[in-house]
Amino acid sequence: MTDTLLGRNETVGSTYPMWLDRVIFISAIVGFVFLNQYLWDTIQSTWLQWVASVALAIFLLIMTEVSGRIIQMLRANA
Repeated sequence: MTDTLLGRNETVGSTYPMWLDRVIFISAIVGFVFLNQYLWDTIQSTWLQWVASVALAIFLLIMTEVSGRIIQMLRANA
């Protein structure tokens, strides 16, 4: 039990696996590099290539955040 700033007694839970979160983030970066190259090879229009690159980056960042939240939810329920 630990005391908080508000004087509450709370139990300390298990630590969050930051290494797993970092591995997922690094794999998203590597995935972006390869998937972006594939997109630029298959899409002929230049402005669509840029739109697809931005959309891919945003999508991968959202998926990284979702995976982190799923890990956090699973650890809280365990």
